[in-house]
Amino acid sequence: MSLNVIAQTHNLWGDHHAAERVNAMRAMYKRRAPDLLATQETRTWSRDLLDAAMPGHARVHDDFPGWESQSNLWWNTELFSEVEHGAEDVGIHDAHARLFWVRLRVAGGPRTILWTTAHLSYSGNAVEVETGVNQRTPQARRVVDELERLGQPDEPVFFASDTNAIATAIWVIGNAGYLDSFSALNRQAPPTHPVVPNVFRETVGTPKSPIASPHKTIDYIFFRGPARARSAEVVEFFDRGIAPSDHYPVASTFALPTT
Repeated sequence: MSLNVIAQTHNLWGDHHAAERVNAMRAMYKRRAPDLLATQETRTWSRDLLDAAMPGHARVHDDFPGWESQSNLWWNTELFSEVEHGAEDVGIHDAHARLFWVRLRVAGGPRTILWTTAHLSYSGNAVEVETGVNQRTPQARRVVDELERLGQPDEPVFFASDTNAIATAIWVIGNAGYLDSFSALNRQAPPTHPVVPNVFRETVGTPKSPIASPHKTIDYIFFRGPARARSAEVVEFFDRGIAPSDHYPVASTFALPTT
């Protein structure tokens, strides 16, 4: 037997224009709460907003600051229950940034899944700007090493990420035995950043340069093991013309074996 679940990853854009975006974020997660959610650039206000918008969900509670200021992981309590969780240092250049993970038991049987997330370093991080050396590729290598250590035999392993990468870091993950939900369906992943139109930007340039940020695919749900991708979507959602973030969420349906 199998269970169909909707998984989603979403970079919540930190504190940028938070007051203007709060209604859009609340409306989105009230309207279409996924069964599994991984977030990046989480803050206390956005974490609490998601708790309120998804009352049927639980998340990781832990004193480590990264669960509040970087990422967190939610799950539908009718379908999953927590077994254990953790946060592993994989060399990401941001305070309290980690590979965050939770092992969840699937309702109705002994099956577990490993649900994880990490936000690989933005190319404008200080180390990369100074050295000119890509920082995401070694981070991806450390991620797949940790997932290999954490994953149990015959356990579906999911890695939901803002990779900030379009090449080598993605190849590292793929060559470690993972597919993203679009590739698994023989599809090209659509762009996930930036959201357009962005009503908060007066120019198309970035804080680092006047050159516009190109449309690119950097947000993924990777997986391996006994799970099957059934659908994949880059979610477009606006409330009164305002999007919840400058990243589109990625949502995918997976069939999980229950026995």
